[in-house]
Parts: sequence; structure tokens; C-alpha cells
Amino acid sequence: MHPYPQSLEPPPRRGGAIPAASSNRPQSPLTSPTSLTYPSNAYAPSSYPLSSSTANTSASRPLINSGDSHYYDGLSSPTPGSGPRYNNSNNNTNNNNDNDNNNGGGAPSSDFSRGGLYQDDPRNRRLDTLAKIDNADFGWFHVRACMVAGVGFFTDAYDLFAINLVSPMLGFVYFAHNDNTVPADIDAGLKIAASVGTFFGQIGFGYLADRLGRKRMYGVELVIIIVATFGQALCGNSYGLSLPWSIMIWRFILGIGVGGDYPLSAVITSEFATTNRRGAMMAAVFAMQGFGYLTTALVAILLLLAFKGMIIANPMNLDYVWRLLIGLGCVPALVAVYFRMTIPETPRYVLDVENNLNKAESDVNRVIPTRNALQSDRDEVEARNSNSRVHPRRNNNNALGGDDVPTGSGSGYQKGGSGAGGAGAGYNSLFSTASRGNDRSQQNKGTLRDFCHYFSRWETFKVLLGTSVTWFALDVAFYGIGLNNTFILSTIHFSTSADEAYEKIWNATVGQAIIVLLGAIPGYWFTVFLIEKLGRIKIQVLGFVMSCILFCILGFAYAPIHNQSPILFVFLFALTQFFQNFGPNATTFIIPGEVFPTRFRSTGHGISAGMGKLGAIVAQIGFSSLKDRGGVKNAGIPMLLQIFALFMFIGLLFTYFVPETMGKTLEELCGDEDYASRQLDRERFRQNGLQEKDDNYE
Repeated sequence: MHPYPQSLEPPPRRGGAIPAASSNRPQSPLTSPTSLTYPSNAYAPSSYPLSSSTANTSASRPLINSGDSHYYDGLSSPTPGSGPRYNNSNNNTNNNNDNDNNNGGGAPSSDFSRGGLYQDDPRNRRLDTLAKIDNADFGWFHVRACMVAGVGFFTDAYDLFAINLVSPMLGFVYFAHNDNTVPADIDAGLKIAASVGTFFGQIGFGYLADRLGRKRMYGVELVIIIVATFGQALCGNSYGLSLPWSIMIWRFILGIGVGGDYPLSAVITSEFATTNRRGAMMAAVFAMQGFGYLTTALVAILLLLAFKGMIIANPMNLDYVWRLLIGLGCVPALVAVYFRMTIPETPRYVLDVENNLNKAESDVNRVIPTRNALQSDRDEVEARNSNSRVHPRRNNNNALGGDDVPTGSGSGYQKGGSGAGGAGAGYNSLFSTASRGNDRSQQNKGTLRDFCHYFSRWETFKVLLGTSVTWFALDVAFYGIGLNNTFILSTIHFSTSADEAYEKIWNATVGQAIIVLLGAIPGYWFTVFLIEKLGRIKIQVLGFVMSCILFCILGFAYAPIHNQSPILFVFLFALTQFFQNFGPNATTFIIPGEVFPTRFRSTGHGISAGMGKLGAIVAQIGFSSLKDRGGVKNAGIPMLLQIFALFMFIGLLFTYFVPETMGKTLEELCGDEDYASRQLDRERFRQNGLQEKDDNYE
């Protein structure tokens, strides 16, 4: 059966362009105004034809009549009585969205606003809003967004890797009967607990950020981190309470907060960033991990120096050191929590999920630096004419498979719709309804069915597979080393102190600081400065290849290098840290924040990151099981390094499924433009009392 009633079919064309409407020749409200054309320098590119709503003479929008053709130059700001002559054969010139300005604080949307007919169409207003974000000058708001998100990652790294130094302190304070060493199973539990919590936090917060909004969840994770950090620092030991188990419980809770920070910070930074700086901004946020890692070691060094005499006199005084080391981790979180709770909702979420066009326009105009209106108009036109891929109209064969939806230029936009509102009423009502209240039925929050449908196709599922497996493979090695480098560097000496407790803790602390300074921090910032020049995939491939080679060298030549040339061993060890951070540790965080649709972006990032933390859990279990292979202390470390090399190779293979995202808008990468058009069509069909045959996106 034909999907549209015969009465709704557009009238056939005769000759060429549809003649101008006049009082003695009515024009069908369903006819697409194909003669409404833009000049070569028009405000809108030719790939965006005027919506059929502009042809509706019985509804909201007047036609521009200039002799035998319809024309609007896009850069002028027409006013009644000047500029192009408007056909007034229909006295009903009210705009369906005239009242929208009072609901969401958005910009005016009348026919005489900037852009006239073009600007009044919700599709084009949406595209303009996205273009303002993607083409904006780098300003203070972008710096602030990076700082607010980056402080969270600073705190995350500090709290996660502090256990690497706390564990040997606990050995001297609570496990003197076990050769001043925390038993392997307890040590593994202390380090795994946070990773398990992080896994649940990444999945849970990722989902909630898509359902409830980024802003509503942002800051909650820092509150969890603050509470859990204090909880760890105040843990005690008694007959009815085990200190190791208390710390494990608090570290699990800490992990939930840390996990929530991954998808939220990544997605918020991604959705606010400009296209040509998105990778650098996300990399800068993630690079704060390096400073958090380093600060852990520096704070420990200062505390050890402050308590040196007390520790030498009695190693039990390390109990002060580890509590202060953990407790101070909440200070940066306390600073950042207010700013996170005051950051606005991302315009892309407001546009594509909440469908509140006016609020999105208002938020963008408030936070994105703008110049005078005329210069802004000219810059947008120049950007569109010079770069046709800035929010292009998509077809169904987008880079990631996209959504199976019709594009805006297809015949679907000329069919359906009747009555006074015509087709345009549906377009506007989708946005205006959400703007006027909390009608959640008008919101485009992805459902489980929608999620399964989107990822049921290989071209989209392979991207999720690629981002997840590469992150899993990376974290097996990254956390396998990061949480256990005190064991790997146990024979590297940096102190001449004769006291065993002080010397052991000092060696571990200074060793960690040196590795971070030589490898991790330079690697992070190489990524920041080069990611928009080399691209994500080249950096990821380089990192996996070099890490694989270095782990092979360290694994197969561990004994001679470690025993005969400790300095060379430290250098190679630091080099692995460099290529992990100037490589997959940064790119596996960045890419999942770019390649998924807005309605699933946080969930997709959370799933990918959660798979990474599964890798960290596997690494810690494997490290604890194999480290003392055969009952010989640290005998299994060479084998573990060889296993890490294998996982680097696996990550390299699965990079094949990950697309390059450099220089592309988020809508290009995930087909959000098609989805938005689809939702506008669905609303128009609903307004006209039609039932769509394809309900895949219910």
C-alpha cells in the first residue's frame, strides 16, 4: 500500500518553476517552493533547500515575491516596507514560533529576524547553532571548560594511584608480622576495588548522563569522590572492623565517582569544543591525569621529609603519612565541585535530546564569544561556502552507517501535512512544545530499542567494538604497570638512608616521580599539541607499536637490563609510559567522545571506558597471581611484561575498526543530522494524523 494517502500527494509540476502565489491563484500548501532559490553567496548553502513550510500561504510564513522568481540574499535583515517585496495575499502572517522567545530565552524567530525565511526554519536555526559552536573562536569559556573538567581528572589520578604508595606504608604499619609487606591477596583487593567501582561508575553515569542530562549529573561524581576520600583517610582497625576491608569498601565507592568523571568530562568537553580544537581540548583535559599522578609522588615526598625523623625512630609513624596522603586528595575536588554544578547544559544535548531550540540558541549566545551581528553573518556564510562539510546534509551512507532516515532534501519533505499548520507547523511544534514546558514525550532520549537498533548493524557496532577492545587492551598494560611499579622498580635505589622503612618508601616514591616526569607528562602534552596535526589514529597506532616493541625488550631482556644497567631500565620503562600517553591512553579516551550520536554519546563512552577498567581488573588479578611465580619473589615480572606486549598488539589490530575523527563535526561522525531530520518528520506526521510505517526509532 502506498505509504501516503492519495489526497496528500503533491500536485504535479507543469513546466518549470511554480508560479508566485497571488490572491487570484491559490497555491497548494503542500507544494515545495522550488523557485525559492538562493544566490551563490546566500546565507544557506544549496544543500539546504527551503523547507516546504515556507510555501504555506495559509499558515505562518509569507512568500517573498520578486517578479517571476522568489529570492532572498540571506545577508540582509529585511524589514516591512523595505528590501524584498513580500506577498501579502494572505493576511495570516503570524509565526508559529512567535511566542517561543518567552520560553527558553531564545533568539527571535520571526520572519524579519536575522536570516528571514532561512533563519526561521527550525532545521536551519539548529544548523546555525551548531555552526556557532564548531566555528567559534577559542575563548575564555573553552579554557574554563577544560580547567573545570581537567581538575576532575587531576583528582581521579591522584586518588587512584595514591594506593601504589600507600600499600607499602600499610605493610610497615599493619603487617609487620608478614615481613612488613601487605599480603598479595589484600594488596590485589586494595587495587582492584577502585577499578571495579570505576567500571560501574562509567556504565552508570554514562547512561544517566544521556537520560537525565550532562549538567544534572556533573559534579555529583566529585561529591562521591570527596566523601570516599575522607572515608579512606579515617579508616581504623579493631577487632570488629578490618582496616583493609574498610579501605576496599571506600575505594569501591571512590571508583564509582572516578568512573562517572570519564564519560561526563569527555562528552561535555567534546560537545562544547570547536571542530578544529576538539581533540586538543579533550587531550588537555585528560593530560591533567599526568599532573595528578606526579602530585601524588610530590606530596608523598614532602610528607616523608616532614616525618623523616619520626619514621626512622618508629616506622609506625607512617600511619600519619598515608592518611594525610589520601586525605589531601579531596582538596582539588572541593575547588572544582562548585564550577561543575554551574556549567550550562551542552547545546547539543538541548538541541538533539531535549528539543529546546530556543534554550540552545540562548546558551550558545551566552557562552560562545561573538562579534557584531553583520560580521558574524558574513563569517558563517564564508565558512559554509568554503567548507561544504560543516554540518552537511547527510545521506544514508554516512561514515558510521548513520541512521536509516530520509534526508532533508528528499521527497519526504514534500509529502504529508494538511490544514492551517502545514508541514512547517510540525517542524516548529517539535521544538516549541519542548520549549514551553516539560513535555518529555517530545524529547528524543534514546531508548533501549533505539540503542539496540543503532548498534545492530556492523558499520556502527564495529566502532563500539573497536573503541572498547582498544581501551581494554591498553588498560591491561597501563594499570598493570601503573599500580605495581613499586614492585618493578624495587631494586632501583635513589636513597642512601640506612633505615629500611624510610628507604623503601622513599625509593618507590622518587622512582614514581621520575617515571612520570620523564615519560607520562611529556607523552600527554605531545598528544595535546600534535593530535590536530597527526590525527587520532596515527597517534594511536604509533603508541601501540612502540609500546609493543618496548615491552618485548623489557620482557625478554629483563634480567640483564634490570641487574646490570638500572638507569637503562628506568629509561626504557619511562619510554613505555611516554608512548602509552602519546598514544592509546589519550586517544582511547578522546575517540569514544566523538563517534557516537548525542543521545548515546555518554553511554557509548561509558561502555568503552568500562571495558578499559575490565582490562585493569584483569591486569591486577594476573599481576598478583603471576608476580611471584614458582614461589620466587618477582620471578614472574618478565612474563607479565611479555603479556603486556601481546595486549599492545591486540590493541593495534582492533584500531582498524576505529574511524579517524580529526577535522569532522560530531554530526558528520555519527549521523545526528539525519536523526534530527527524522524526528522533525515524525512530529510533522503526528501533527497530520499519519502513522509512519517505520517505527524503528520509537
